[in-house]
Amino acid sequence: MKALIIDDEKHVRDAIRLLVDWGRYGITSIHEAKDGQEGIALIQEHQPELIFTDMMMPNTDGAAVMEWSAKHAPASKLIVISGHDDFRLVRNAVTFGSIDYILKPIEPAQLNEAILRATEELRKEEQERSRSRSLAMELNRLKPMYVEQYFCSVLNEPGTPAAMPAELQRELGLDEPLRRLRAALVSLELSSPAVREKFAASGPDLMFFALTNIVNEVLSSRASGYAFRNWGKEQELVLVLWGEGESAPGPILEAVNAALRDTLRTRFVFGLSEAASFPQGAGGAYEQAKLALLRRNVLGPSSDYVLYEEAAVKRGAPLLSFHEYEEQIRFAVQGGSKDHIQRALGAWFEHIEKSGFISFEQLTLWQGHFELTKTLWEQRDGDGGDGGDAGNVAPAGEELTQQPLRIPVTAEGRFDYPAWKEAVYQQVKVVSDRILSKDKERGIIREIAKFLEQRAHEDITLQDVANHFYLSREYISRKFKQEMNENVSDYIAGIRMNRAKELLGNRALKISQVAEQVGFQDEKYFSKVFKKWTGCTPNDYRKGHYGE
Repeated sequence: MKALIIDDEKHVRDAIRLLVDWGRYGITSIHEAKDGQEGIALIQEHQPELIFTDMMMPNTDGAAVMEWSAKHAPASKLIVISGHDDFRLVRNAVTFGSIDYILKPIEPAQLNEAILRATEELRKEEQERSRSRSLAMELNRLKPMYVEQYFCSVLNEPGTPAAMPAELQRELGLDEPLRRLRAALVSLELSSPAVREKFAASGPDLMFFALTNIVNEVLSSRASGYAFRNWGKEQELVLVLWGEGESAPGPILEAVNAALRDTLRTRFVFGLSEAASFPQGAGGAYEQAKLALLRRNVLGPSSDYVLYEEAAVKRGAPLLSFHEYEEQIRFAVQGGSKDHIQRALGAWFEHIEKSGFISFEQLTLWQGHFELTKTLWEQRDGDGGDGGDAGNVAPAGEELTQQPLRIPVTAEGRFDYPAWKEAVYQQVKVVSDRILSKDKERGIIREIAKFLEQRAHEDITLQDVANHFYLSREYISRKFKQEMNENVSDYIAGIRMNRAKELLGNRALKISQVAEQVGFQDEKYFSKVFKKWTGCTPNDYRKGHYGE
């Protein structure tokens, strides 16, 4: 919350600041004004929840501030701080809803008590507003629910069409039973970045609430149809069009897009069915609208809608396969060269561009192929399917490949082909970098293992290894265990014990000399470790393997 202190005496403003534990009341920002005129300007700018005001000030006095606030900032709470015990002033304060009238010099307890009352009232009022908003949203959400339920059942269960109930007909403003309609469909997978960002925090429910309200305002004003969220199809917004919407859908959909552009700064492309009988043909009309949207050319000219009969012509065109170019792209990924990756992808992009046609159906197919291929590349060339760094924090860039490639859309609602190509390249490059990084890590661990083998007889520590390779002990410990399936200390001990077994074959060497040559200064400790590893003492091992 924010507070504003209005007083022409600086020492009074300073006193109020010092006498209050602002954090206790949830007040994080405090502003000051030296008269009422400046105070009103700051109220307009910062909209403080709590206002302290003196009554007698130059230019604009406290009574004027309170009168202005009552009209323009009624949610703010007022506390009067005055040096005048005047009934007229007190009456003004009460008239405009002041929480308290505190006389100077200020009594700290009275000031804090007034602030406590004010903040409690603010919180109660905000809770009440929140409840009212929630109730209004819930009522608005529930009111059309039975309409949505009816249309969803008609569209998705075409075998059991039901005549429209009379009360539903009245709710939709229909003078006679609905006999014909068209279906139009929008996929929110192709929504613009502006829409995604606007509703990122609130989620899809509020987004659909906003979209259906905007679209239905246009449709109801022309008595031309109804828009609703298709239950069970999370990304679909369906429009059923009748009247002018059925006979001349073009101007209606243009008006819908104009409203969306004005309100949300975006537009959509609608898949549009042929006219069909209702309710028998409603399910078929929905399927036509869906196919029209799936098969439209996203590289084609911008339009508000694509007709089913136009999209159906393109169905004969073969789908361009990503798999035909996968091998040469994989070779480039293995090599890690930026230029090679760009050339390999470029061959695929060139094939796409020569065709001049990409449908949403093809994009969806490529998405599936591409996500599967990325996984196979990493399993085959990266961690060999052993899970790599599973359970650890993802390295920089890894989150890019863990998220499915999203189809980019411009602010105008068009498929952003250049951005899509760049996104494909970036994801392929990240996979390549990660594979090469793991190969490099594997090579470093092998070097560390070789270093340990050469110096196992020395009193070497993990810190010595870290210093030699300019790596952290934690990194070496974790990566060594992943690659070698044992920790560094056990690896060193294993080398020492294998070397000790060989030296025990030389009967000229005493046990103490064998211990010293493999890095143990204490013969007893060596014998203890040797027995732990082999199950017998050094002497017993010598007798058992090399005779008396």
